[in-house]
Amino acid sequence: MTKYLKYIIFGFLVLGFFSCGKEEVKKIEKKIITENDEEESDTTVMTPAEIFSDALTTNILNDYDEELQVYLEETIYPLASKSSKATIDRVSSSLYLFQYEEGGNTRNILIQKFYNPLKDEYFFEKRDVQSDAVKQFLKQ
Repeated sequence: MTKYLKYIIFGFLVLGFFSCGKEEVKKIEKKIITENDEEESDTTVMTPAEIFSDALTTNILNDYDEELQVYLEETIYPLASKSSKATIDRVSSSLYLFQYEEGGNTRNILIQKFYNPLKDEYFFEKRDVQSDAVKQFLKQ
């Protein structure tokens, strides 16, 4: 009888170890799936204006400027939302040249960032310019 009891106890221990391992694997798999779902939901929540500003600031300028992103979303995106191509160049730390195509014509907008010390806030001003980055900065 004791001989069988040893085998039964040993069998329960082995079964317990295997079942604990399976639960841990399931927990890890569930965590990975949850993280992937969160990453996917982050990208699907962005509006077209946010995608526009993020592409220009993060991918083209290779910089993260939250004030510039908001300005691009609210002011520039409505102008360039139907454009087939758009780009932005940093001229200086506070000056940007935005270029986009509108009806077959290329438009250039100079965007300048300002600081208002009275209100402790940043703001932007824009103006149309005739020159593009190639004409302005490259010798031809």
